[in-house]
Amino acid sequence: MNRCLYPRSYAQRTLTVATRFLLEPAERVLAPNLDQPLRYPPIFLLGAPRSGSTLATQVITDALDLGYISNRHCQWFGAPAFAERLFHPTAQRPSSDYRSTHGQTNGPYAPAECGKWWYRFFRRKPSYVRLDEVDPRRMARFRRSVAALTESFDRPVLFKNLYASLRIQAIAHYLPESLFVVIHRNEVDNGHSLLESRYRVFGGYEGWWSMEPPEIEVLKRLPAHAQVIEQVRNTYALIENDLAASGVPAFRRFDLYYEDFCVDPPSAINALDEFLTMNSCSVARRGNVPTSFQRRNAVRIDKALYEAMSDYARR
Repeated sequence: MNRCLYPRSYAQRTLTVATRFLLEPAERVLAPNLDQPLRYPPIFLLGAPRSGSTLATQVITDALDLGYISNRHCQWFGAPAFAERLFHPTAQRPSSDYRSTHGQTNGPYAPAECGKWWYRFFRRKPSYVRLDEVDPRRMARFRRSVAALTESFDRPVLFKNLYASLRIQAIAHYLPESLFVVIHRNEVDNGHSLLESRYRVFGGYEGWWSMEPPEIEVLKRLPAHAQVIEQVRNTYALIENDLAASGVPAFRRFDLYYEDFCVDPPSAINALDEFLTMNSCSVARRGNVPTSFQRRNAVRIDKALYEAMSDYARR
């Protein structure tokens, strides 16, 4: 009945299934040897939702010649490396317009979170995944897909999907070459942006939006202003715990602070470039980036809710 009532939805689902299962074998050709070390370390961006990761990714990929999954690649999520080999979707990309909506960018060249690619390897629910919960066969396909992308781009690949923050154990174990960029933002500003997103999506502040840490059922019993602060705090506690538990050395992580980044993006890019070079991951420069970004300081949510959130954060 649903297929008849919604033929477009059925067609899209059919195309999604076909894209995944018909293209996935291409990765076995592009990266046949799973035991071979990756030529370049993959780079994973970590942090809380609404922490500034999309802007950071847009600037980083404007400034540094890194590979990344674009919206065009994501149309080929069953084997984005195959799309890179055939079309080189980002080879002639223009500079970013630095726009996005809830982390989603517009245009074929723009960086994509590409959840469809990630869900080939990781479950949807619960969002947090321990190492002992992953399927080794899926993780083998994960490593192969990353290896295929690395070979196809012939340079390091930056992955921007903050749900990686909930999959660190598996990433660090199956991709031990990985580098991690952790983005931080003032937690009140971060919480403000989360509440603003809730209102835009749900028309109110009560619905949970985006990443669910393991303590989600406990957090849902809190009022909205406390939920968002704890969502941020739990996410960063999880990042710290899982990086440590996975034995990721300090020299393989880079901490990026959103406020400093907005004040002086070129300095942040220089520091990131030095970090990559230190990890035997030298990359070419692509172009110049803006000298600064204006941060929005106005309260754009219910004022009483904002004050309650600020008081909670201070406590």
